[in-house]
Amino acid sequence: MIKLVAAVRRRPGMTHAEYTDYVENVHGGIALDNKLTIRKYVQNHVFDAAYGTKGDIGYHLTMPRDSVTELYFDDPAAMERTFSDPYTRDVVGPDGAKFSDEPAALSLLVEEQRTGAPVPGNGTVKVLHFVKAADGTAPDAFRQGLRRAHEDVLADSSGPARHLLGHEWNEALPGDGMADYFGGDAETAYEGYSALWFDEAEALTAFRAYEEALAARADQYGAKTDPSGSFFLLTREVVIFDDLGEADTAA
Repeated sequence: MIKLVAAVRRRPGMTHAEYTDYVENVHGGIALDNKLTIRKYVQNHVFDAAYGTKGDIGYHLTMPRDSVTELYFDDPAAMERTFSDPYTRDVVGPDGAKFSDEPAALSLLVEEQRTGAPVPGNGTVKVLHFVKAADGTAPDAFRQGLRRAHEDVLADSSGPARHLLGHEWNEALPGDGMADYFGGDAETAYEGYSALWFDEAEALTAFRAYEEALAARADQYGAKTDPSGSFFLLTREVVIFDDLGEADTAA
């Protein structure tokens, strides 16, 4: 099972409310009409976020995001069949220009490792945390160190992990994340991201504690991060369709 992810910013002249209504009810409906080889389609609608770090002179270089799309496929061949299908080329793809600021899109292909998650819509917040590697850090070493740091934080039941309702780790796979389709830079700027579920009342505070603990442990493992390019998104998860069983989504 692989997952294609696209973090999207709305096109100029469109409000965030107009954007989320369109992507869920119009674009989502187009996908639902013909699922092709997509096994699961999730939209994560952003309602709050933070980009870069305090005093960051490069703050304007990190693009704000309005939603993150997650598309699940059985394997790369199945994904290729969807994106080479005339329905994608003639219907789904052209519709993207009606809501997406395509040059600003960020996309990557990942493998998901999940350890439980609540049912969407029950008062939970899903935080998506994209961490960028510092220049000069080898991608493999960064991924391994950050994953170890993430697992260390989760293993400490007295720390931020006690607030978690669910979590997953998404590690980048080789490839450009279909940049030609979604738009944006063809270079994979991120080696993966985490998704963390919290109760809405404590989501931001709990995530900040996780973020601080992760940074400390990542440094110990040599996973040097670039705070200027890193960001996190507080989202509400909207499942357009899900044809997977629980066993299919677990790594």
